[in-house]
Amino acid sequence: MRSESTAGSESMGGSESDGGAESLEGAHGGGRPLSRMDRYMLDFQRAYPTRPVSVSSYLLRLAGSPDLDQVRAAVLDRVRAFPALTERLVERRGRAPRWEPGGVIDVTRHVREYPLPAGATENDARAEAVRLSGVVTPLDGPAWEVGLLTSPGTGDVHIIFRASHVWVDGLSQNRVLTYLFGDEATAMAGPAWIRPGKLTPGMLVSAARRQAASWAGPSGGLAALTGPGGGRPSVGWASIGVDRLRAVGQAYGASVNDVYLVTVGGALAAWSSPVGQSPVRAVLSVSARRTAERSILGNAFVATRVALPLELASPAERFEQVRRQTAPYKGGSSASLGERFWSDRVPSRLGRRTIGGGQELRTAAVNTTNLGPIPGPLAVAGAPVITALPVPAVREGRRQVVITLGGLGRTVTAGFTVPAPGGEELAELWLAEIEGLERAAGIVPVMDEAVVTLAAGPAPR
Repeated sequence: MRSESTAGSESMGGSESDGGAESLEGAHGGGRPLSRMDRYMLDFQRAYPTRPVSVSSYLLRLAGSPDLDQVRAAVLDRVRAFPALTERLVERRGRAPRWEPGGVIDVTRHVREYPLPAGATENDARAEAVRLSGVVTPLDGPAWEVGLLTSPGTGDVHIIFRASHVWVDGLSQNRVLTYLFGDEATAMAGPAWIRPGKLTPGMLVSAARRQAASWAGPSGGLAALTGPGGGRPSVGWASIGVDRLRAVGQAYGASVNDVYLVTVGGALAAWSSPVGQSPVRAVLSVSARRTAERSILGNAFVATRVALPLELASPAERFEQVRRQTAPYKGGSSASLGERFWSDRVPSRLGRRTIGGGQELRTAAVNTTNLGPIPGPLAVAGAPVITALPVPAVREGRRQVVITLGGLGRTVTAGFTVPAPGGEELAELWLAEIEGLERAAGIVPVMDEAVVTLAAGPAPR
């Protein structure tokens, strides 16, 4: 499983009533309990201590060159302003684990420098970000790290931010980034994607049926993923103006998230032929954050599967297939709350299996994440952030295609992690799909700086 989204995915959902399920509620003075999904993530991380259970990291490019001391001082100022940044996992005998504020942090541990070779390029910085995304974030202190990537002889510097998925989901991570680098008033406001509502018997029955149908049967495969595993994954990115995605969505009566899924399906179809009789499915995470959880962090989402429209030629047919599957989660719907009701009742001993199951190729050939935009502007020690690249989690041996959509301001970036050569090609094909939908709809876009970049895998150390 992964987390996140804009309309139709992780930035959906919310309720004042949980029907008895565990809530993330709790003041920072006394800490807060782990949500059920927090606990499932914790159990999975402990069962597989060398696998990073991480939210997609972010690589931030700065217009300026603050040094390590300046970055540490700026981070410490924000930690004092936002106690949530000091949360750490506390376990006491006979009591359930909790997130509790820890006061002072060891800034030398949580803000570190990662030197790159002299004259390092943008690709070198991206490759180092990919390498760091494959490193487990420790849970014996606040579960996040700010890394300063520097290179002698270059101007601008980069920041890599990474956090444990045990502590936050994608919606929460965006808030953490505003805590650290954003406008303080924006950070205090909390996430916008909260859905009020109360559970009803009918909602619970519908949720159970919807989840049973979603997870029934295996996923079809992709021919490009049928070869021997074990090689280094490749990672590619493509950036485009969010207004172009919105215009495509308006033309086809769809959300930005629907456009994302349709274009991912088209890019995969152009990249590799499907294998098997079943449709190629993608894991999609949907927010189930309640109104009472607006001001706190933690995991509050459920996962479903979406059959991607790989073999449909008509744009209208492709959008209709995706809309049918995402419609329950749109608008003012609190459908995901019913699914969270059942998810929160999975026995703890089985919770980690639900996490691992979503990462298996037979369950889903693709794992998609939509982080939604980071509220901007951002700045690090006074240096403005000019680009924000989501870095999909990298784990050698994982056979799925992992795709993350995120960004800052009016620019969105999709990152593609492929367990074979092909990350850059998929990024190019995704842009081509957007352009093809624009042509089919008669849209003449205002051309932006759509670019494709590449990190060829973890950087050598």
